Amino acid sequence: MVHKPLRIYQGGLATEDTASKIQTIVNQGTPQNTKKAYQSDIHYFMAWARVATGYDQGFPVPTGLVLRFITDHLMGLDEGTDESLVRMGIKAQTGTHSINTVCRRIASLSAAHEAQSLKNPCRSKEVTTLLSKARKAMIRQGIEVIKKNALTKDLLLALISSCSDSLNDIRDKALLLFAFASGGRRRSEIANATIEHLRPVEIGYVYHMPYSKTDQEGEGKEVPVLGQAALALNAWLKASGITEGPLFRSITKGGVLGEGITDKTVARIVKKRARMAGLDPTLFSAHSLRSGFITEAGRQGKALADAMALSGHRSLKVALGYHQAGSAELLMTEPA
Repeated sequence: MVHKPLRIYQGGLATEDTASKIQTIVNQGTPQNTKKAYQSDIHYFMAWARVATGYDQGFPVPTGLVLRFITDHLMGLDEGTDESLVRMGIKAQTGTHSINTVCRRIASLSAAHEAQSLKNPCRSKEVTTLLSKARKAMIRQGIEVIKKNALTKDLLLALISSCSDSLNDIRDKALLLFAFASGGRRRSEIANATIEHLRPVEIGYVYHMPYSKTDQEGEGKEVPVLGQAALALNAWLKASGITEGPLFRSITKGGVLGEGITDKTVARIVKKRARMAGLDPTLFSAHSLRSGFITEAGRQGKALADAMALSGHRSLKVALGYHQAGSAELLMTEPA
């Protein structure tokens, strides 16, 4: 993500060695998935800048270039630029970006400037105002990105019903139930789960999470894996023979156990199982497990605070939206 040494200290107080050490600490303290996302977004921005405008001067990026990026990707790129980016493998397909994708790429660009203590064009009034107005315009036009569906208990059961007794299916069933039952885990948390943090108890397991997206200080917390989820996990551990390292592993076509999975593997498993269950896979993502847990808590009349304590949601607004949706369903099904 970083293209130049950090410039944190002023007045010549920092040596190159100090700056290098600071950068190492910052990099080590940033989750790997976050770094990959930053790198991908910045690589895309710089590639677009070279093709569209000939800009190749690195950081800091001019405010005008950021504004051009936003308008190009919301209103449409020049046809030649669009086709060139696709041909280079930088862009998956021609066409505009969603407002959420544009905002994410600008956030990554902003983080890169902040990390280097550079003047940040993404924080300029022109850029923030344009993004705000663009989002409002999209909403008024009815083309705001639709959230993926929540995988509530009934839908989750439909997904795992597609699992047989093959090693792949045993893993997928255990993974889906582990993710849901332990509080709607993020896909990175599932991919990074290790057997060393799993502790058997009388009625199942307790999983110790050393850190998460909302726990960057590493305070950690323990979450339950009980009932059907514990049984599925038992079956997976027995079938795989895993005794150390990543809890969920890749599996070759020949049925041989490989290395740990990635967060993208989790997303693919959710979509694959949705398709096998007869559902539209485009309506679901790995996040559906997380939103599904909170929504199901609302359905069952569970306290939002208790659900958030397990899920680790820090944003009350986000959690409340899913919880209220589930609560509304509960009210509609209760007899008058």
